[in-house]
Order: sequence, then structure tokens, then C-alpha cells
Amino acid sequence: MSLADSSYKQLDLLAPAQKFSTFIIEADTPQFREHFNLSSFMFSHNLAGHPLFEIPRLVELANTILSKGESTKVTCQLGQIPVNLKWSQVPRKDQVLEAIARIEESGSWILLKSVQLDPEYNTLLDQIVVELEELTGVPLRKEITWLDAYIFIASPHSITPYHIDHESNFLFQIHGDKDVNVFNPRDRSVLTEEEIEHYYIGQLDSANYTDEKQTKASVYHLTPGKAVHHPVLAPHWVKNGSNVSVSLSINFCMRSFDLQARVYQINHYLRKLGLEPTSPGQSAIKDYAKILALGILSKRQSKSKFELLRSGVAKLNYLEKSATKLKNLFYR
Repeated sequence: MSLADSSYKQLDLLAPAQKFSTFIIEADTPQFREHFNLSSFMFSHNLAGHPLFEIPRLVELANTILSKGESTKVTCQLGQIPVNLKWSQVPRKDQVLEAIARIEESGSWILLKSVQLDPEYNTLLDQIVVELEELTGVPLRKEITWLDAYIFIASPHSITPYHIDHESNFLFQIHGDKDVNVFNPRDRSVLTEEEIEHYYIGQLDSANYTDEKQTKASVYHLTPGKAVHHPVLAPHWVKNGSNVSVSLSINFCMRSFDLQARVYQINHYLRKLGLEPTSPGQSAIKDYAKILALGILSKRQSKSKFELLRSGVAKLNYLEKSATKLKNLFYR
């Protein structure tokens, strides 16, 4: 059994939709196929100036998401923060719709998740995934286990602090400019095994920024019509320029990386026992055993990204706490 095999049900991710009249992505196919999920790279696109990304339309989009009862998918944070501030420490702001409408002076960083809840943005997402499938040569619609589209709306000079994500990401700059700092996810002097393990058990701000690491960043200056690919687990942080910034982020989980996450999760618990676990990819037999063990505890039909990645960990934590309670009951 290979890492690509799993018990996940193939998701019917993309419904038929009317395509845009032209290609959205302008890129070199060999570049995509050579670097996809291995290293970051920049490419061009045709979404700059598109009416779907004008501020009044984005206010309408936020209202649409909120009207569907998805208040957690519309968030607003303070934009001018240090790069090394942890996600859990970033101050939140109320009055999201007002912050969007006054984005030039509100000092805000706004995130709209699941923008495909609006049919027009769903059509856009569909076409981008189809184009990415052709460019990468990977059957994405068979491999994707979770898919979402975000829109970032940010005041001038706002910062997105240093962090990592499980998802493969394509970030399209629509308005304004920004510097995107992306690091090599395989460089263990930048991102340690322990940081990855902590991330996958639920410590989402486990990656630590230092000035020393900054020298190893690839810095991409994005202007309207430019985009950058972030591989899975690539640490990154972003600083916006002197204008309002609007970006579209296409994020998706892939089956092979979901299974790799299980290896990191088991490794965390092995390390707690004082062992030195082997990293993913070093032993196919050990990887398989770890994937199988956590797969038994994981939900078969995931209803969210949390369940997809961490339902097995949640069950393991529950069993661990139950065992501790029994031990304390009988041996105190």
C-alpha cells in the first residue's frame, strides 16, 4: 500500500460551471510541473482589475457569507503588527463590513473564507483548479480532499505574521502590492521536525520566526497580475505596500500530504515517550504503520478540515486522558 492510498472518499469538488472567456493563469507549464509543492515560484494571471475584487463587491460578498450563517468565515484583525507575533495573539476587530468599506484608513487585515459560497466566485474557483490541474499534470480533482478560496483585504502596510499551513497555496495579487516572504519547508534549520509535529497536533502557531531565518527567505514582490505558489508547510509572512491590497488565495489539501500529517502526529507521541522517531519518507514500512494506526482512530467521512487532519489526534488525546484518569484512580 502506498502513501497515496487512503480510506478517504473521493470528493466531488467541482460542479459544472460557465468558464471565464480567457485563461486565468499565464504560466510556463514545465515550471509548474517541476516545482509544484517542492519550491515556491512566481507566475502571472489575468484577474487584475476584475470587478469581482472591487471593494463594493467584496462588501456584498461578505454579506452573502454572513447571511448563510458563516460568521466564522468573515474575520477582521489589526493589520499593523510584528512579523513574529503568534496568530493567537493578533488582536481581533469588530465591525468587519465597516472595516472593509473604509479599508484605506481602518488599519485592518480582513479574511473572507469560502468565497465560493457566492456562485460567481465558485465559477472562478472551478476554472482555476481545472487550469492548475493541466499546468501541474497532477489529477487534482482526484487528489484534493479539502478545497477553499480566501480573499484577503488589507490596509496599507499591514502584516500577515510568520506561519505555516498544511494546504498547498496559490496567492493571486489583484490590487495593490505586497512582499511575500516564503521559506523552504524542507530546510530543518528553518522549520524543525518538532515545529511540524506540534502544528499537526493542533498548535497552529508552532513555527517560530527569527531574524537569522530571514536571510533564507525567497522574497516575491507581487503587483496586480502576479501570483506566487506556496508549497505545503512552507513558512511565510507578508507585508503589504502603501496601497490597499486585495488578494485571492486558492488553498487545498491533498491525500498524500494528509497521510504524511499522520506520520508527524504519531511522531509527536513517540517523541513524548522519549523516542527518536524517523521522519516521513525515511522508512516506507514505518510510515505505513503510523498511517494505519492513526487511520483506525480517524473519522472515515470528514465534514471539516479539522476532522480531516485531526480527528485521529482528538481520539488519541481522549484515550490518553482516559488512561491517565484510570491510572490515577487505581494507583493513587
